[in-house]
Amino acid sequence: MSSTTASDIEIWIDSVDAPHSPPSAPLVAPYAADDKENNRSVVKRRMMEEDLDQTPRPSKRPRELDSVPHLPPSPTKSSSSAAISEASEVESHQSGRLSPVKQLQLLEDLEDQPVIFCNFDDGEEGEEPEDVTAMRRATQRFADGIGILGYDDVSAVVSALPPMDRMRFEYSWANDMEGRCALGSMPSMAHLLDIVETARKYDHGSGVSEDEWNSEVQHPLLKLARNTSKHRQTLDIHNVKTARIEPASLARSAFPGRVIDYVVTLNPNPATKQAWRSLRLLPGASVKSWNHTTRARHNPIAINIETKGPMKSWTDGKPQIAIWTDAWLKRLALIRGGTIGQWPAVPLLIAQGHDWHLLIVSKDGQKMTIREQLDAGSTRSCFDAMKVLAILHWLMDWAEMIWRPWLLSLPD
Repeated sequence: MSSTTASDIEIWIDSVDAPHSPPSAPLVAPYAADDKENNRSVVKRRMMEEDLDQTPRPSKRPRELDSVPHLPPSPTKSSSSAAISEASEVESHQSGRLSPVKQLQLLEDLEDQPVIFCNFDDGEEGEEPEDVTAMRRATQRFADGIGILGYDDVSAVVSALPPMDRMRFEYSWANDMEGRCALGSMPSMAHLLDIVETARKYDHGSGVSEDEWNSEVQHPLLKLARNTSKHRQTLDIHNVKTARIEPASLARSAFPGRVIDYVVTLNPNPATKQAWRSLRLLPGASVKSWNHTTRARHNPIAINIETKGPMKSWTDGKPQIAIWTDAWLKRLALIRGGTIGQWPAVPLLIAQGHDWHLLIVSKDGQKMTIREQLDAGSTRSCFDAMKVLAILHWLMDWAEMIWRPWLLSLPD
């Protein structure tokens, strides 16, 4: 109990009236073996009556029960459990009273530009756009472990790994030096192993907080991907957990202004700086920003990433990243100043503890469809973490080769 102390309980116990005893009755034994025993009972009763007459007892002070602390009415939910529940809700970006399921339903039912979640290959949503299929096909190969490594001699770099990891690194189809190194370099195995070992340690028992998981596992993995990408000079990683959707008019009024954790952004280059000059202001704002927030406003967002702790469901991040992405695409439409038509496929990532998931967004001007999910690797082993790095390298290449040129075509 957090609000009820031991002394409060003692006061509460003292304040409770003792049960009233019935009027005293003659103390007569139910039966007696002889008259001697009966006489002893009579003598004992008389002595007690005399003691009561000679030893007056002070009258009890009336108790004001309203002023005495009371225990919680129900033991099923203590104040400490309520505090834990409240802290959990705050940690989840103050999601409001709407459950994730309810938010997904409201997003789907929006009359103006609904947001639909569906599975890959769902026929009811129509045929996948070609670029969605291309992104899915390329990342699926990495998710299957095909071509995630780029070593001259695999055996020379895996000696410190556990036996099962060493065996998987030696799969013939996992190593493709030419294709893999076209996207980035192989990370230091010691660095990657340190991240994996930290993740495994943090996942023992009830684990650690989401913030600790982010700072010691997810963020280091993202930085490692960026630092080994061939685009490390032109891309950056930003923590946007404390950012807000700005202005609030970009967010749907029925939903809280939810935020995500990380974004991959494009560093300004001469072309980006030229486009900045003709960039429209955020409606109702006094400053420019490429994004739907003033965080890293000179750096256009390319990839959005939501993270969850291992004790939370990754699906709780679905409405969160959907609300964020909806506002982001509305901001990009405002930059264009008119109808865009078919948008390029846009990747979204949700990491829940060890496990990473890829979702792909398509938008045709009115409806936004989020197709889910591709298991994009994990931090349970170095081999599976290599899948995450390979997919991040591919998406970073997409950000430079596809997203930057498309984005720079938006300003008039």
